[in-house]
Amino acid sequence: MRVLILGGSGRTGELVIDEALKRGHTVTALVRKPDSLKARAGLTIIQGTPLEKADIEKAVTATPNDLPSAIIITLNARRATDNPFSANISPPRMMADSNANAVAAMKAHGITKIVTMSAFGVADSWPNMHLLLRATIKISNMSHQWEDHAAVDGEVKQSELDYVLVRPVMLKEGERKSIDFHGNVGAKGVGLTSSITRQSVAGFLVDAAEKGNWNRSTPVITN
Repeated sequence: MRVLILGGSGRTGELVIDEALKRGHTVTALVRKPDSLKARAGLTIIQGTPLEKADIEKAVTATPNDLPSAIIITLNARRATDNPFSANISPPRMMADSNANAVAAMKAHGITKIVTMSAFGVADSWPNMHLLLRATIKISNMSHQWEDHAAVDGEVKQSELDYVLVRPVMLKEGERKSIDFHGNVGAKGVGLTSSITRQSVAGFLVDAAEKGNWNRSTPVITN
């Protein structure tokens, strides 16, 4: 199958591309800077931004005889540095508007599967996040990211598409490991130091695109 990825030049997005290609899929990646991705067999790179509907349309139709079967979105709002108190440098609804644009293009072309990387603590999973993590988010600029992720929830859930809003806990580097699932809101088993590797998340995002097991769900995942 062909997968369109938005956010493919990010740390998790590149792993998604690698994983999809390794499984024999073809991939279209919409990125602002084409040279941010290494050219390779099976990968079509389109220059543009998901904030522009025309750019997503260009990416969807880049291979007219092989339209995407699914869209995987690994976008994340950017801050000036990894410090949670550093300034945000993305528009307030960057992720929500990008997902809304993707949904519009999907409906126009009959694409039904969207898999979006969200985060634990978003929307109805917020009460189940550890108190210290919630406090850190509230008093830092990370709060803008969680607000944007919550807006994504609204855009995608009302789309009536086969969505999977994946809610990983703290991301870290490392090899792919087995995944533990904590329902749609992470009510049990998610502690203060719970984490998951980006490789694990990338593998699950491709799993969710391939299969219907998690359709219309918001799985919280850890290692």
